[in-house]
Amino acid sequence: MKTNVSHVVSDGLCMSCGICQDACAKKCIRIHHGKDVNYPEVDKEKCNECGLCLKVCAGHGIALAARSKELFHEKSDGYDKYLGYYDKCFSGYSTNDDIRFHSASGGCLSQFLIFLLDKKYIDGAVVVGYEDSKPMTPHTYIARSKEEVLAGRSSKYCVTSYEGILSEIKQKGGKYVVVGLPCQIQSLRKYASFFKNVGKLIIGYFAIYCSSNRTMRSQEFLLYRYGVKREDVAHFAYRDNGCLGSMVFEDKNGKMLRSIPYQTFWIGMRGFFNVPRCSTCIDHYGELADVCFGDIHIGEYINDHIGVNSLVSRSFEWTVLLKEAVESGYLHLDEIPYSVVVESQGYAMRQKKGAGVTAAFKLRRMLGKKNPVYDQPFIVPQVGMKEVVKVGVKCCMRWMGRQKWLWPLICKM
Repeated sequence: MKTNVSHVVSDGLCMSCGICQDACAKKCIRIHHGKDVNYPEVDKEKCNECGLCLKVCAGHGIALAARSKELFHEKSDGYDKYLGYYDKCFSGYSTNDDIRFHSASGGCLSQFLIFLLDKKYIDGAVVVGYEDSKPMTPHTYIARSKEEVLAGRSSKYCVTSYEGILSEIKQKGGKYVVVGLPCQIQSLRKYASFFKNVGKLIIGYFAIYCSSNRTMRSQEFLLYRYGVKREDVAHFAYRDNGCLGSMVFEDKNGKMLRSIPYQTFWIGMRGFFNVPRCSTCIDHYGELADVCFGDIHIGEYINDHIGVNSLVSRSFEWTVLLKEAVESGYLHLDEIPYSVVVESQGYAMRQKKGAGVTAAFKLRRMLGKKNPVYDQPFIVPQVGMKEVVKVGVKCCMRWMGRQKWLWPLICKM
């Protein structure tokens, strides 16, 4: 049956990636940037329900196991039920002290992109920075220089949208790497499989580990909680100044308005501002990405206060390029067992691959709501009502986060 992504939105399964807009040949999809999430609005009078927008949408599901096997089975060194296919795993950091200190973990992602640009392997990288006139509003763009890469460094803990980016790549041509969250990489891979002229231009997909994204409303809460006025902010970063770093607000003169340790503000938000669709996601590391980047704050790495990453390379081709970046002086990398990477993400694994996602699916079924369709069974196939109640509590917390009059209560929790 022919249809469009409006049904994905009404089913509560939209991931806010915005990629469906570029898939629409009739240009009848516009991404609405809301207070909480972004979502497509379809002009029903123009839409002929060709279904292309649905074909590139990973919100309603994806054959994750089949696609990852197709991409990496013959190019990798192993497979883990939590991590997916992997060739090599590393810990490491940028050899540039400034990049290492001012990135979210160790600056490996930014530095590797700079290496690829310097060596002419790519013409640009799709990254997320902030709008010049709105220093807290995420903005997706193509970085073509070291300076433009660094303008997008560090984590962005709020929904972002990629509308227009794939059309720009198609128009300008060249070779590109696209950086995104695991869910965004899923839709980008789907898009590339249907629009092969664009897919040929994207030579690499880089993912950032993600346990759950946050709504745009979370920014308003952070400003409220820490007594900062948005109009006073000229520079903002969720994570800066070392590992794990701090959230910083600065004015136009470079004066620090507030600096809050990462774990303080992150734990303080709890689950009140989580994006609802994230509760039904099973992909933490980015199982369809060529290289994946994240924290590794366990064991000996806890003592590092400058910045250190963990990396997963899923194919030998990208492992070769990572090692070339080391030999060229851009990165410092140490190979580590895949189990260390998995151990470092314990909480996320309980949600994405454990009882958390199983319970979320069960609760949605009980409420008559649709779930995304995946092609692999859950590692924890059954859960009791205790786990379902936990998910129900999280739903109530998300409702509380949308009620500004309850924010004083959230601040005291």
